Amino acid sequence: MPEYNVSLDQLRVGVFVRLEMKWFAHPFLTNSFKITKPSMIDALRDLGLKKIICVPEKSDVLPLSLKQESVSAPEPPATPPAPDEEMQKLWAVKKERIEQLKKRRQIVAQCEKRFQSGVTTVKNVMRNIYTGSAESVAEADELLRDLINSLDIDKEAAVQLVNTEMGNQNTYYHSLNVSVLTMMLGREYGLDPGELRLLGLGALFHDVGKNRIPKTILLKTDPLTPVEANFLQLHPKYGEEIVSKVEAFPKESVDIVLHHHERFNGKGYPDRLSGKDISLLTRISAIANSYDNYCNRLDPRESLTPYEALSRMFALESDAFDKELLSLFIQCLGVYAPGTIVKLSNGLIGLVISVTRNNPLKPNIVVYDPQIPKEEALIFDLRDDPSLTIERSIRPHHLDPEIFNYLSPRTRITYYVADSDPSLSNTKPGQELK
Repeated sequence: MPEYNVSLDQLRVGVFVRLEMKWFAHPFLTNSFKITKPSMIDALRDLGLKKIICVPEKSDVLPLSLKQESVSAPEPPATPPAPDEEMQKLWAVKKERIEQLKKRRQIVAQCEKRFQSGVTTVKNVMRNIYTGSAESVAEADELLRDLINSLDIDKEAAVQLVNTEMGNQNTYYHSLNVSVLTMMLGREYGLDPGELRLLGLGALFHDVGKNRIPKTILLKTDPLTPVEANFLQLHPKYGEEIVSKVEAFPKESVDIVLHHHERFNGKGYPDRLSGKDISLLTRISAIANSYDNYCNRLDPRESLTPYEALSRMFALESDAFDKELLSLFIQCLGVYAPGTIVKLSNGLIGLVISVTRNNPLKPNIVVYDPQIPKEEALIFDLRDDPSLTIERSIRPHHLDPEIFNYLSPRTRITYYVADSDPSLSNTKPGQELK
Protein backbone atom coordinates (compact mmCIF):
# COMPACT_ATOMS: atom_id res chain seq x y z
CA MET A 1 0.00 0.00 0.00
CA PRO A 2 1.49 3.39 -0.96
CA GLU A 3 2.07 6.25 1.45
CA TYR A 4 -0.77 8.75 1.85
CA ASN A 5 -1.76 11.89 3.75
CA VAL A 6 -3.93 11.71 6.86
CA SER A 7 -5.17 14.31 9.32
CA LEU A 8 -3.69 14.36 12.79
CA ASP A 9 -7.10 13.40 14.21
CA GLN A 10 -6.80 10.08 12.37
CA LEU A 11 -3.52 9.18 14.06
CA ARG A 12 -3.22 6.60 16.82
CA VAL A 13 -0.50 4.61 18.55
CA GLY A 14 1.12 2.15 16.12
CA VAL A 15 0.94 4.33 12.99
CA PHE A 16 4.28 4.96 11.24
CA VAL A 17 4.58 8.51 9.92
CA ARG A 18 6.99 10.62 7.88
CA LEU A 19 7.57 14.36 8.23
CA GLU A 20 8.24 16.56 5.23
CA MET A 21 10.18 19.23 7.07
CA LYS A 22 13.80 19.90 7.92
CA TRP A 23 15.28 17.77 10.68
CA PHE A 24 16.28 20.81 12.74
CA ALA A 25 12.69 22.19 12.64
CA HIS A 26 11.04 19.48 14.76
CA PRO A 27 11.87 17.77 18.06
CA PHE A 28 11.82 14.16 16.88
CA LEU A 29 15.09 12.23 16.44
CA THR A 30 14.29 11.24 12.85
CA ASN A 31 11.93 12.40 10.10
CA SER A 32 10.32 8.95 10.02
CA PHE A 33 9.08 7.19 13.15
CA LYS A 34 6.31 5.12 14.73
CA ILE A 35 3.87 6.80 17.13
CA THR A 36 4.35 5.00 20.43
CA LYS A 37 2.28 7.21 22.77
CA PRO A 38 -0.59 9.70 22.42
CA SER A 39 1.55 12.62 23.60
CA MET A 40 3.54 12.35 20.35
CA ILE A 41 0.38 13.28 18.46
CA ASP A 42 0.01 16.33 20.71
CA ALA A 43 3.60 17.25 19.92
CA LEU A 44 2.85 17.04 16.20
CA ARG A 45 -0.13 19.37 16.69
CA ASP A 46 2.11 21.84 18.49
CA LEU A 47 4.18 22.04 15.30
CA GLY A 48 1.11 23.46 13.57
CA LEU A 49 0.65 20.45 11.32
CA LYS A 50 -2.79 19.62 9.95
CA LYS A 51 -1.85 16.55 7.91
CA ILE A 52 0.99 14.08 7.93
CA ILE A 53 2.22 11.25 5.70
CA CYS A 54 1.32 7.73 6.81
CA VAL A 55 3.61 4.82 5.85
CA PRO A 56 1.28 1.77 5.93
CA GLU A 57 4.07 -0.74 5.22
CA LYS A 58 5.76 0.05 8.53
CA SER A 59 2.64 0.68 10.62
CA ASP A 60 1.32 -1.75 13.24
CA VAL A 61 -2.17 -0.38 12.66
CA LEU A 62 -3.68 1.88 10.03
CA PRO A 63 -4.95 5.36 10.86
CA LEU A 64 -8.56 5.79 11.84
CA SER A 65 -10.90 6.20 8.90
CA LEU A 66 -12.75 9.50 8.64
CA LYS A 67 -15.89 7.70 9.80
CA GLN A 68 -14.16 6.18 12.84
CA GLU A 69 -12.65 9.54 13.63
CA SER A 70 -16.09 11.21 13.84
CA VAL A 71 -17.68 8.59 16.10
CA SER A 72 -14.83 7.31 18.30
CA ALA A 73 -12.39 9.56 20.05
CA PRO A 74 -9.17 7.95 21.27
CA GLU A 75 -8.99 7.13 24.97
CA PRO A 76 -7.03 9.79 26.84
CA PRO A 77 -4.07 8.69 28.94
CA ALA A 78 -4.61 8.52 32.74
CA THR A 79 -2.38 11.54 33.45
CA PRO A 80 -1.58 13.21 30.12
CA PRO A 81 1.36 15.61 30.21
CA ALA A 82 0.78 19.12 28.94
CA PRO A 83 1.72 19.40 25.23
CA ASP A 84 4.32 22.05 26.06
CA GLU A 85 5.91 19.75 28.63
CA GLU A 86 6.08 16.90 26.13
CA MET A 87 7.61 19.20 23.52
CA GLN A 88 10.22 20.38 26.00
CA LYS A 89 11.21 16.79 26.75
CA LEU A 90 11.52 15.96 23.05
CA TRP A 91 13.52 19.10 22.32
CA ALA A 92 15.86 18.39 25.23
CA VAL A 93 16.65 14.96 23.79
CA LYS A 94 16.99 16.45 20.30
CA LYS A 95 19.41 19.15 21.48
CA GLU A 96 21.53 16.48 23.15
CA ARG A 97 21.59 14.57 19.85
CA ILE A 98 22.65 17.74 17.99
CA GLU A 99 25.57 18.19 20.41
CA GLN A 100 26.54 14.56 19.85
CA LEU A 101 26.51 15.19 16.11
CA LYS A 102 28.86 18.15 16.52
CA LYS A 103 31.28 16.05 18.57
CA ARG A 104 31.01 13.19 16.11
CA ARG A 105 31.95 15.51 13.22
CA GLN A 106 34.95 16.70 15.21
CA ILE A 107 36.02 13.08 15.64
CA VAL A 108 35.62 12.40 11.91
CA ALA A 109 37.56 15.55 10.95
CA GLN A 110 40.31 14.76 13.45
CA CYS A 111 40.53 11.18 12.20
CA GLU A 112 40.81 12.19 8.54
CA LYS A 113 43.50 14.77 9.40
CA ARG A 114 45.48 12.15 11.30
CA PHE A 115 45.13 9.67 8.47
CA GLN A 116 46.52 12.11 5.90
CA SER A 117 49.39 12.88 8.25
CA GLY A 118 49.95 9.14 8.56
CA VAL A 119 50.09 8.73 4.79
CA THR A 120 52.78 11.42 4.62
CA THR A 121 54.77 9.58 7.27
CA VAL A 122 54.43 6.29 5.40
CA LYS A 123 55.75 7.94 2.21
CA ASN A 124 58.79 9.20 4.09
CA VAL A 125 59.62 5.93 5.84
CA MET A 126 59.20 3.95 2.63
CA ARG A 127 61.63 6.27 0.88
CA ASN A 128 64.17 6.02 3.69
CA ILE A 129 64.00 2.27 4.30
CA TYR A 130 65.47 1.53 0.88
CA THR A 131 68.67 3.25 1.97
CA GLY A 132 68.95 1.13 5.11
CA SER A 133 68.34 4.17 7.27
CA ALA A 134 67.50 3.50 10.93
CA GLU A 135 65.60 6.81 10.92
CA SER A 136 62.84 5.13 8.93
CA VAL A 137 62.19 2.75 11.83
CA ALA A 138 62.22 5.60 14.36
CA GLU A 139 59.75 7.62 12.30
CA ALA A 140 57.50 4.58 11.83
CA ASP A 141 57.66 3.98 15.58
CA GLU A 142 56.33 7.47 16.25
CA LEU A 143 53.35 6.85 13.96
CA LEU A 144 52.68 3.46 15.56
CA ARG A 145 52.89 4.87 19.10
CA ASP A 146 50.17 7.34 18.19
CA LEU A 147 47.96 4.50 16.94
CA ILE A 148 48.70 2.26 19.92
CA ASN A 149 47.88 5.07 22.33
CA SER A 150 44.55 5.64 20.60
CA LEU A 151 43.73 1.96 20.95
CA ASP A 152 45.03 1.75 24.52
CA ILE A 153 43.68 4.98 26.02
CA ASP A 154 40.09 4.30 25.01
CA LYS A 155 38.91 0.71 24.77
CA GLU A 156 35.95 1.97 22.72
CA ALA A 157 38.24 3.55 20.10
CA ALA A 158 36.62 2.82 16.77
CA VAL A 159 38.04 1.93 13.41
CA GLN A 160 36.79 4.86 11.36
CA LEU A 161 36.06 5.01 7.65
CA VAL A 162 38.18 7.85 6.25
CA ASN A 163 37.24 10.07 3.33
CA THR A 164 40.27 10.27 1.05
CA GLU A 165 41.25 10.97 -2.51
CA MET A 166 43.13 7.93 -3.78
CA GLY A 167 45.29 9.65 -6.37
CA ASN A 168 48.51 7.74 -6.96
CA GLN A 169 49.12 6.83 -3.31
CA ASN A 170 47.55 3.36 -3.39
CA THR A 171 50.65 1.69 -1.89
CA TYR A 172 50.79 4.06 1.08
CA TYR A 173 47.05 3.74 1.79
CA HIS A 174 47.30 -0.03 1.71
CA SER A 175 50.31 -0.10 4.03
CA LEU A 176 48.64 2.19 6.56
CA ASN A 177 45.32 0.34 6.30
CA VAL A 178 46.91 -3.02 6.99
CA SER A 179 48.88 -1.58 9.90
CA VAL A 180 45.73 -0.09 11.47
CA LEU A 181 43.69 -3.25 10.97
CA THR A 182 46.38 -5.58 12.28
CA MET A 183 46.85 -3.55 15.46
CA MET A 184 43.09 -3.39 15.96
CA LEU A 185 42.96 -7.19 15.76
CA GLY A 186 46.09 -7.56 17.86
CA ARG A 187 44.67 -5.30 20.56
CA GLU A 188 41.47 -7.34 20.62
CA TYR A 189 43.49 -10.56 20.86
CA GLY A 190 45.24 -9.16 23.93
CA LEU A 191 48.70 -8.21 22.67
CA ASP A 192 50.63 -5.77 24.82
CA PRO A 193 51.95 -2.43 23.44
CA GLY A 194 55.37 -3.91 22.68
CA GLU A 195 53.85 -6.74 20.66
CA LEU A 196 51.52 -4.29 18.90
CA ARG A 197 54.57 -2.25 17.93
CA LEU A 198 56.23 -5.31 16.35
CA LEU A 199 52.97 -6.18 14.59
CA GLY A 200 52.38 -2.68 13.26
CA LEU A 201 55.96 -2.27 12.08
CA GLY A 202 55.88 -5.49 10.06
CA ALA A 203 52.46 -4.63 8.62
CA LEU A 204 53.58 -1.13 7.67
CA PHE A 205 56.51 -2.49 5.63
CA HIS A 206 54.94 -5.79 4.48
CA ASP A 207 54.87 -4.78 0.80
CA VAL A 208 58.15 -2.88 0.69
CA GLY A 209 59.59 -5.56 -1.66
CA LYS A 210 57.14 -4.51 -4.37
CA ASN A 211 59.51 -1.64 -5.08
CA ARG A 212 61.60 -4.19 -7.03
CA ILE A 213 58.63 -5.48 -9.04
CA PRO A 214 58.11 -3.81 -12.45
CA LYS A 215 55.26 -1.32 -12.53
CA THR A 216 53.92 -3.08 -15.61
CA ILE A 217 53.12 -6.05 -13.36
CA LEU A 218 51.93 -4.11 -10.32
CA LEU A 219 49.55 -1.94 -12.35
CA LYS A 220 48.30 -4.63 -14.72
CA THR A 221 44.51 -4.99 -14.57
CA ASP A 222 44.31 -8.08 -16.82
CA PRO A 223 45.13 -11.51 -15.33
CA LEU A 224 48.86 -12.04 -14.79
CA THR A 225 50.69 -14.62 -16.86
CA PRO A 226 52.36 -17.49 -14.91
CA VAL A 227 55.74 -15.79 -15.36
CA GLU A 228 54.38 -12.46 -14.09
CA ALA A 229 52.63 -14.14 -11.14
CA ASN A 230 55.86 -15.89 -10.15
CA PHE A 231 57.72 -12.58 -10.36
CA LEU A 232 55.12 -10.89 -8.14
CA GLN A 233 55.45 -13.66 -5.57
CA LEU A 234 59.10 -12.70 -5.10
CA HIS A 235 58.15 -9.47 -3.31
CA PRO A 236 58.17 -10.99 0.22
CA LYS A 237 61.76 -12.20 -0.34
CA TYR A 238 62.75 -8.81 -1.72
CA GLY A 239 61.09 -7.15 1.28
CA GLU A 240 63.01 -9.34 3.71
CA GLU A 241 66.28 -8.36 2.03
CA ILE A 242 65.45 -4.67 2.28
CA VAL A 243 64.36 -4.54 5.94
CA SER A 244 67.08 -6.96 7.11
CA LYS A 245 69.67 -4.35 6.13
CA VAL A 246 68.27 -2.08 8.86
CA GLU A 247 69.83 -3.15 12.13
CA ALA A 248 67.00 -1.61 14.18
CA PHE A 249 64.32 -3.60 12.37
CA PRO A 250 63.07 -6.36 14.75
CA LYS A 251 63.26 -9.97 13.57
CA GLU A 252 59.59 -10.53 14.50
CA SER A 253 58.64 -7.74 12.10
CA VAL A 254 60.97 -9.12 9.42
CA ASP A 255 59.04 -12.40 9.66
CA ILE A 256 55.79 -10.57 8.85
CA VAL A 257 57.37 -8.99 5.77
CA LEU A 258 58.60 -12.39 4.58
CA HIS A 259 55.57 -14.54 5.38
CA HIS A 260 52.44 -12.35 5.13
CA HIS A 261 51.27 -14.43 2.14
CA GLU A 262 51.59 -17.78 3.93
CA ARG A 263 48.29 -19.57 4.49
CA PHE A 264 47.07 -21.70 7.40
CA ASN A 265 46.34 -24.56 4.96
CA GLY A 266 49.90 -24.52 3.61
CA LYS A 267 48.96 -23.13 0.19
CA GLY A 268 50.67 -19.77 0.54
CA TYR A 269 54.16 -18.55 -0.34
CA PRO A 270 57.15 -18.26 -0.29
CA ASP A 271 57.88 -21.15 2.12
CA ARG A 272 54.57 -23.09 2.16
CA LEU A 273 54.30 -22.79 5.94
CA SER A 274 51.09 -24.00 7.58
CA GLY A 275 49.21 -23.83 10.86
CA LYS A 276 51.07 -22.66 13.95
CA ASP A 277 54.37 -22.82 12.03
CA ILE A 278 53.29 -19.35 10.93
CA SER A 279 53.92 -16.89 13.76
CA LEU A 280 50.96 -15.32 15.56
CA LEU A 281 51.86 -11.81 14.39
CA THR A 282 52.12 -13.00 10.78
CA ARG A 283 48.78 -14.84 10.98
CA ILE A 284 47.16 -11.60 12.15
CA SER A 285 48.79 -9.62 9.31
CA ALA A 286 47.70 -12.16 6.69
CA ILE A 287 44.03 -11.63 7.59
CA ALA A 288 44.19 -7.83 7.47
CA ASN A 289 46.24 -7.85 4.26
CA SER A 290 43.80 -10.17 2.43
CA TYR A 291 40.78 -8.17 3.61
CA ASP A 292 42.22 -4.87 2.41
CA ASN A 293 43.28 -6.37 -0.92
CA TYR A 294 39.71 -7.58 -1.52
CA CYS A 295 38.20 -4.20 -0.62
CA ASN A 296 40.73 -2.15 -2.60
CA ARG A 297 41.57 -3.82 -5.87
CA LEU A 298 43.45 -1.94 -8.54
CA ASP A 299 40.25 -1.66 -10.60
CA PRO A 300 37.63 -0.26 -8.16
CA ARG A 301 34.86 -1.97 -10.12
CA GLU A 302 36.30 -5.32 -9.04
CA SER A 303 36.59 -4.39 -5.36
CA LEU A 304 34.39 -6.29 -2.92
CA THR A 305 32.28 -4.49 -0.35
CA PRO A 306 33.48 -4.97 3.24
CA TYR A 307 30.53 -7.30 3.85
CA GLU A 308 31.38 -9.35 0.76
CA ALA A 309 35.07 -9.52 1.65
CA LEU A 310 34.39 -10.80 5.15
CA SER A 311 31.78 -13.24 3.88
CA ARG A 312 34.18 -14.64 1.30
CA MET A 313 37.02 -15.03 3.77
CA PHE A 314 34.77 -16.75 6.31
CA ALA A 315 32.68 -18.96 4.01
CA LEU A 316 35.06 -19.81 1.17
CA GLU A 317 38.57 -19.34 2.57
CA SER A 318 38.29 -20.11 6.27
CA ASP A 319 40.90 -22.89 6.00
CA ALA A 320 43.41 -20.35 4.70
CA PHE A 321 43.37 -18.36 7.93
CA ASP A 322 43.54 -19.00 11.65
CA LYS A 323 39.82 -19.50 12.40
CA GLU A 324 40.00 -18.00 15.88
CA LEU A 325 41.68 -14.85 14.59
CA LEU A 326 39.35 -14.57 11.59
CA SER A 327 36.27 -14.79 13.82
CA LEU A 328 37.75 -12.14 16.09
CA PHE A 329 38.48 -9.91 13.08
CA ILE A 330 34.85 -10.15 11.93
CA GLN A 331 33.73 -9.39 15.47
CA CYS A 332 35.94 -6.27 15.52
CA LEU A 333 34.70 -4.90 12.20
CA GLY A 334 31.11 -5.96 12.81
CA VAL A 335 28.64 -7.71 10.57
CA TYR A 336 28.29 -4.42 8.73
CA ALA A 337 31.88 -3.23 8.47
CA PRO A 338 32.77 0.44 7.87
CA GLY A 339 32.13 1.25 4.21
CA THR A 340 28.90 -0.79 4.01
CA ILE A 341 25.72 0.83 2.64
CA VAL A 342 22.70 -0.17 4.75
CA LYS A 343 18.95 0.32 4.91
CA LEU A 344 17.54 1.06 8.36
CA SER A 345 14.28 -0.15 9.84
CA ASN A 346 12.74 3.33 9.42
CA GLY A 347 13.50 3.30 5.69
CA LEU A 348 16.56 5.57 5.82
CA ILE A 349 19.67 4.65 3.84
CA GLY A 350 23.12 5.29 5.23
CA LEU A 351 26.82 4.52 5.13
CA VAL A 352 28.50 2.74 8.05
CA ILE A 353 31.50 4.84 9.09
CA SER A 354 32.61 3.11 12.27
CA VAL A 355 31.81 0.37 14.76
CA THR A 356 32.63 -0.07 18.42
CA ARG A 357 33.81 -3.42 19.60
CA ASN A 358 31.20 -3.99 22.33
CA ASN A 359 28.19 -3.62 20.03
CA PRO A 360 29.10 -4.35 16.40
CA LEU A 361 25.43 -4.54 15.35
CA LYS A 362 24.95 -0.89 16.36
CA PRO A 363 27.49 1.08 14.26
CA ASN A 364 27.76 4.79 13.51
CA ILE A 365 26.02 5.65 10.25
CA VAL A 366 25.95 8.79 8.12
CA VAL A 367 22.38 9.03 6.79
CA TYR A 368 20.98 10.22 3.48
CA ASP A 369 18.40 12.98 3.90
CA PRO A 370 17.72 15.21 0.86
CA GLN A 371 16.44 17.98 3.15
CA ILE A 372 19.81 18.29 4.90
CA PRO A 373 22.92 19.58 3.09
CA LYS A 374 25.49 16.88 2.39
CA GLU A 375 28.17 18.61 4.46
CA GLU A 376 25.78 18.60 7.46
CA ALA A 377 24.59 15.02 6.98
CA LEU A 378 23.28 13.31 10.10
CA ILE A 379 25.45 10.76 11.84
CA PHE A 380 23.47 8.26 13.89
CA ASP A 381 24.98 6.14 16.64
CA LEU A 382 22.51 3.28 16.58
CA ARG A 383 23.35 2.48 20.20
CA ASP A 384 21.48 5.68 21.17
CA ASP A 385 18.25 4.61 19.48
CA PRO A 386 17.12 1.04 20.31
CA SER A 387 14.19 1.33 17.88
CA LEU A 388 16.53 1.68 14.88
CA THR A 389 18.02 -1.48 13.40
CA ILE A 390 19.75 -2.42 10.15
CA GLU A 391 17.50 -4.33 7.76
CA ARG A 392 20.03 -5.20 5.06
CA SER A 393 23.13 -4.09 3.18
CA ILE A 394 23.00 -2.54 -0.30
CA ARG A 395 25.52 -2.69 -3.13
CA PRO A 396 26.64 0.87 -3.96
CA HIS A 397 25.84 0.49 -7.67
CA HIS A 398 22.21 -0.31 -6.73
CA LEU A 399 21.74 3.16 -5.22
CA ASP A 400 19.92 5.98 -6.96
CA PRO A 401 22.50 8.44 -8.35
CA GLU A 402 21.31 11.16 -5.95
CA ILE A 403 21.82 8.94 -2.90
CA PHE A 404 25.16 7.67 -4.23
CA ASN A 405 26.48 11.21 -4.70
CA TYR A 406 25.20 12.25 -1.27
CA LEU A 407 26.78 9.38 0.67
CA SER A 408 29.85 9.23 -1.59
CA PRO A 409 30.56 5.55 -0.94
CA ARG A 410 34.31 5.22 -1.34
CA THR A 411 35.79 3.44 -4.32
CA ARG A 412 38.70 3.13 -1.91
CA ILE A 413 38.07 1.93 1.67
CA THR A 414 40.50 3.49 4.12
CA TYR A 415 40.54 3.19 7.90
CA TYR A 416 42.06 4.93 10.86
CA VAL A 417 41.53 4.94 14.63
CA ALA A 418 39.06 7.49 15.98
CA ASP A 419 39.12 8.47 19.65
CA SER A 420 35.66 8.77 21.19
CA ASP A 421 36.57 12.10 22.78
CA PRO A 422 37.88 14.91 20.52
CA SER A 423 39.90 16.28 23.45
CA LEU A 424 42.23 13.30 23.03
CA SER A 425 43.55 14.96 19.88
CA ASN A 426 45.78 17.05 22.15
CA THR A 427 47.71 13.96 23.21
CA LYS A 428 51.26 13.93 21.88
CA PRO A 429 52.49 10.79 20.12
CA GLY A 430 54.10 8.41 22.60
CA GLN A 431 52.96 10.40 25.64
CA GLU A 432 51.10 7.49 27.24
CA LEU A 433 53.19 4.64 25.87
CA LYS A 434 55.66 3.44 28.51
